Amino acid sequence: MSAPGLSIVIPNWNGRALLEKFLPTVAESARAFQAASRQPTEIIVADDASTDDSEPWLRAHWPAVRFERSPAGQPQQGFAPTANRGVRAARFPLVYLVNNDVALAPATLPPLAAHFRDPAVFAATGNAYDFTTGVLRGAGQLGRFRRGFLSVHSRFFVPAPPAEMPPLATLYATGGSSLFDRQKFLALGGFDDMLAPYGWEDVELSLRAWKQGFEVRHEPLSAIWHQFSSTIGERVARRRAAAVYHRNRLLAHWLHLDTPGQQAAHAAAVAFKLIAAPLAGHAQYWRAFAQAFALWDKVRARRAELRTTQRRRLVDVLRKIEEQMSRPEVRPLDESSAPIRPYARSERPETFSSVSPEPRETK
Repeated sequence: MSAPGLSIVIPNWNGRALLEKFLPTVAESARAFQAASRQPTEIIVADDASTDDSEPWLRAHWPAVRFERSPAGQPQQGFAPTANRGVRAARFPLVYLVNNDVALAPATLPPLAAHFRDPAVFAATGNAYDFTTGVLRGAGQLGRFRRGFLSVHSRFFVPAPPAEMPPLATLYATGGSSLFDRQKFLALGGFDDMLAPYGWEDVELSLRAWKQGFEVRHEPLSAIWHQFSSTIGERVARRRAAAVYHRNRLLAHWLHLDTPGQQAAHAAAVAFKLIAAPLAGHAQYWRAFAQAFALWDKVRARRAELRTTQRRRLVDVLRKIEEQMSRPEVRPLDESSAPIRPYARSERPETFSSVSPEPRETK
């Protein structure tokens, strides 16, 4: 790393109750990282036009946490622009992006940070357990192109990581609990604002990083516990959320499918979905397609820009990740194989005292 330190960025929208529940675990993890690495940390809450008491509550109970509010009069922007703003505000070269409904452990951060000794690494992400059940829900991500679409929900895990293990590649680093190289993140442009307010922005950015020659890694020794669907699922109508998801899924494919065969298969699959969607009562798919197609000119310009510096094809990335499945320590993750690891809360005090010095000047 070019300079010491790690910033933790928490995007927030009307999440005071979630911050009250989970921020103590983030602060505990920050303290543990400082003790283990002797490097400074900071916690930043990047707010997205909240109308609740997130800011006064933080200032009263967590005065050392930086609160980055939206510009005056700016409406809600969504995850991608808010996360980007938080990363820009960060002072340190490593930035851990984490949702406000995620619990960390003292050992969450050091295994991730170790990967950045390799200058090729763009991001590192760990295991994600369900906060309520303790079931492993997120781990390494495979990517498989099937029936015209990129499948991003096939996963792998390492039940018993050996003492020494070659790094594991993963298709993408989730925006809700991953460590990023800040300089690379900003150089690539961060999450694409086209994908606001939420959905597929982390997949698209990771594909962009892979194709530009960087690496995204999975670290099985790092763990978080996620209270799934508590930030969007309870507040956004299901049909609206589905339309946004499908729109962004289409945009990510149009940006990154890079062979004639992939593009032809995708076009046929989309045509079939457009015909079948009304019959299945999924009219939101037509709305999603119309919204994505309205951005076609912007997508084409963005594709042309990315291809001028592209160093890998999507098929090469998928092959690299798939080859790992032959390693004896790696297993597919499904309902039958998923381990259970309940969250165990530490008894440390629920306070955070920033000891971060001013960042050192580097050349």
